[in-house]
Amino acid sequence: MAQVIGWLGGGGMIAFVLILALRCLALLGWMPVSLPGWKVFRWEEPLPHPSRFSRRDYAAAFVAVLAVQWAVLFFAWLTLNQSGGFEAFLTHFWQRFTQAGDSPHYLFIAQNGYVPSGEDAKWIVFYPLYPLCIRLMSLFTGGNFELAGILVSQLCWGGCGAVALSLAGRWLPRAQAVWAVGFLAVYPFAFFSMGVYTESLFLLLCLGCMRLALTGRWGWAGLLGGLAALCRTQGMVLLLPVLWLWLRARKNSRQGPKSLGLLLIPAGWGGYLACNRLLFGDWFAFLEFQAAPPWYQTTKWIGENLTQHWNLALQYPGLASFIYWPQVVLYFAVLALLFWGLFTGARTEWLIWGGAYLGMTYLAGWMISGPRYLLSCLPVFFLLARIRPIWLRAALGGLSAMALFAYGALYMQGQAIM
Repeated sequence: MAQVIGWLGGGGMIAFVLILALRCLALLGWMPVSLPGWKVFRWEEPLPHPSRFSRRDYAAAFVAVLAVQWAVLFFAWLTLNQSGGFEAFLTHFWQRFTQAGDSPHYLFIAQNGYVPSGEDAKWIVFYPLYPLCIRLMSLFTGGNFELAGILVSQLCWGGCGAVALSLAGRWLPRAQAVWAVGFLAVYPFAFFSMGVYTESLFLLLCLGCMRLALTGRWGWAGLLGGLAALCRTQGMVLLLPVLWLWLRARKNSRQGPKSLGLLLIPAGWGGYLACNRLLFGDWFAFLEFQAAPPWYQTTKWIGENLTQHWNLALQYPGLASFIYWPQVVLYFAVLALLFWGLFTGARTEWLIWGGAYLGMTYLAGWMISGPRYLLSCLPVFFLLARIRPIWLRAALGGLSAMALFAYGALYMQGQAIM
């Protein structure tokens, strides 16, 4: 069965990429031959008139996404049957979101920077932008780096709600745009947005990059995309949907020197490689550290990785429901949603963005944070908002919210959710 899962996952991604490539060629007019039945795949929904939202709407989205997470985590904490009231909840929250998982590593870099030797040299595998933001925020928190990290993440998460509403409003009718933000808010692993993790900052930069690209502000889009690539490897994925938007815009008008701003996206990743070069004399030193304990992470084909996830789920049943089963299920759920988008005329930039992000994420061997990483596969939430039957949208949103509460409770209990 594991081999079948791997074959289906890898083969499905290849089929998706091939069909999507043909659609792109057809929409650009570079494939004059029309294949039988090809209209089903090359048809793309026209953009609606941009939805108008007020400042009050954006403020409400900012507050709402934060309120959802605080409410979920508070009620999740109540399942622990602890005494001490709200103060005890805050103490427990602080412990889980500043001391668990990768949080201590980001805090170490924020306080000490990268080090070129010794045991702590391995923290070069974590990208520099988020620790730098923590260090800057610590100037306003009296040197309290833990508080600075939480503030950066939560301010960015609130910003995600507002910018996601603005971006969705360029692609979707008003009601569906609100649904898209709602799906983002109740993603089952969205609680990672609240603590010392890169998720919120990375999400905000990706959303801002695409929002600017949609209005042809290539320089600013490239800058935010470059910062996203300085935050996580997957930031490089933004180059593909932004380049697609540029090619579409280029068909309608001449693009000036500002379009060179797109080069800032790979330049951001180049900045991270330069850190490796300065510290270790090797542009790709981080790969050696990633392949060593405790990560054991190398690049492998998607099918091989899915086979490994399936086998590890059977080998470690205690971790299966936290890590391995969600990684397998979410991969196929996202891939199925992308295929559905191909058949139903979803925006091509969503499909390019979502497919590239999913593929890059699942090329990582020995991955243990796949469900958290897929919070940043933002096209999923726009695709879900496109579902026409409201009852189905509501059912999927309710199911996601229940999963969010369940995993939030498990995380607050101290389970190995990463």
